[in-house]
Amino acid sequence: MKIIYKALLVAIFTFPLLIGSCKKQTRCGCDTDVLDTLVDTPVMIYYDEVNKSAQFSASFNAYASYYFCNPTEMMPQLTKFENGAVVLLSGKVFYECNYMYQASNSYYGSMYQAYMVTVTSIKEDLYGN
Repeated sequence: MKIIYKALLVAIFTFPLLIGSCKKQTRCGCDTDVLDTLVDTPVMIYYDEVNKSAQFSASFNAYASYYFCNPTEMMPQLTKFENGAVVLLSGKVFYECNYMYQASNSYYGSMYQAYMVTVTSIKEDLYGN
């Protein structure tokens, strides 16, 4: 009986290891796990030239804010446009860490989402012109 008990005890602890491996945890912040890639996506930009910060909102996700990972690098291109201008933007999207931590610690899901983007290009949106 002791042998069966010990075998069951060992099986309980080793069975999950044999079934599957642990799922990789998603990392957050710039230059980590790419969540999505934007290619010439129409977005509305907002920037602060003095504080070197920039963000945008996209029509495909009205409940999200996207913050630039590289605002200083992109500021010369951004200042060609007015705040609130619609432009075509390309870049890699990552989870924003504060949002990710708050969402994982909350029982209720939040409609608001935040992401980080390493922007590679900003172009004028000529649609309708």
